[in-house]
Amino acid sequence: MRLTENSTVIRLRRQLLYLGPLLAWMGVIALLSTDIGSREDTMRWAVWLLRCVLPGGPQDRMQAQLAYPVTVVRKLAHVFEYAVLAFLACRWLWFSFRQERSAWQRQVVIFSGGYAILDELHQGWTATRTAAVGDVAIDLLGAVLGMILFARGVCRPRKRASRPA
Repeated sequence: MRLTENSTVIRLRRQLLYLGPLLAWMGVIALLSTDIGSREDTMRWAVWLLRCVLPGGPQDRMQAQLAYPVTVVRKLAHVFEYAVLAFLACRWLWFSFRQERSAWQRQVVIFSGGYAILDELHQGWTATRTAAVGDVAIDLLGAVLGMILFARGVCRPRKRASRPA
């Protein structure tokens, strides 16, 4: 007797195909919310990179010069993290459930905002991190950006090529 796949198994595989990368990215964000993503750790990497380019400079002076650029890069990282998160969430909802655009857009904003709040709470419990309401706002900005990129790039109706007469 030969086993055949039914529609439930096919749907489950499709769910995992689109849900897997989303869950993996959520894990990356959670990992970066630990001591690994602390300001001190980021500064250590920035000083190391600067020393590779300009060897011999005093470390204290380098840290002072890098304070603002590192802050900017860290905030841009928030935007990037949540743009990717929202893009993957849109992808999962769009390809798995074929929902109307307004439905999944609301769900993605709520999901991204909720995850951003949980992420900041997690950072608040980590010794070398602090929770900031402003970071949640930056995360939501990134989520909206990711959602717009998905809507423009994937959900846009494709133009049909005109056939020669």
